[in-house]
Amino acid sequence: MNFKFGRQLLTLALSVALCDTVSGQDAYRVYVEPDGWSIGTNFCKTDLLATVGPQSFSNLYTNSKYLDHPTFLGGMFGRYTIHPCLALRLSVNYGTLYATDKTNKDLALKDETRSNEYYLAYARNQTVKSIVWDNALYFELMPKRLNPESKGAHKRGQYYLVAGLSALHFQPYATVGDSKTWVKTYDLHLEGEGWGGNYPPNYSRWTWAYAYGLGYKWDIGQHLNLGFEVMFHKTHTSYIDGMGESNYVDPKAYEVHLSPEKAALANQIADKHYILGLEPQAAPGTPRGLGPNGSTHYVDAFLTYGLTFYYKINLRNREWWRP
Repeated sequence: MNFKFGRQLLTLALSVALCDTVSGQDAYRVYVEPDGWSIGTNFCKTDLLATVGPQSFSNLYTNSKYLDHPTFLGGMFGRYTIHPCLALRLSVNYGTLYATDKTNKDLALKDETRSNEYYLAYARNQTVKSIVWDNALYFELMPKRLNPESKGAHKRGQYYLVAGLSALHFQPYATVGDSKTWVKTYDLHLEGEGWGGNYPPNYSRWTWAYAYGLGYKWDIGQHLNLGFEVMFHKTHTSYIDGMGESNYVDPKAYEVHLSPEKAALANQIADKHYILGLEPQAAPGTPRGLGPNGSTHYVDAFLTYGLTFYYKINLRNREWWRP
């Protein structure tokens, strides 16, 4: 009995979807992208490009550790179509960014001089993650719909360009020693942030970011849309991974500025060269945050690759772009 009811319900749902698709095909010959609001969701894989992790963009995808610890970001968005070729998108996303210096191992072990950026990063042996809230405003541009009456405008599949700004809040974590225990690092002041004197100022866990990318979307009937997009997000901080542009701190300084518990954690996190036993060992006053080619300046960024899905709330039965 229940099986029969379920089969009937499935048949009804498929019939409704088919009707919507068929009617959508007729409507698309005239209406293209109706103005008005849509509501949607997105789910993305993330890749962090920070001080910790791969020391080159190519090594991000070619290292043997790339798929060991995938992380994701997702959320909701409201979308308003201004013109068939242009839409505004307001989104809120939550997720995780992750990086580890172990991704440099393949190239580090090829360096007999033990001096290139891959070896120095691998010997540093940091593993980090950051929990992020991303609040963004994006513009979508669909070039084929610049002229709503052109042949390309009426196709259900459309590629689009996307760009915008976001306000990003992050909470950095690192592993303790060689364990899998995660600890927040902001209050540990691993580089002496905020201690005054010659130490660096404390950093904010809020930052602006700009983003741009490319996507492809497909209209399913009149109301539903499914898409895929790739975006590059450039922040205005080097602390997404909890590591800035400053130097290693004398371990005794942690005991002066922190509680005994936090000082013990800071000493197990700040310098992990001892775990792998590789040379050269870190010394107080030497750079902790090495960027590309051994530089000490690195503004963090991340990439997202994901699916979008939204529902068009308003369908206005008129060729609205005409007088």
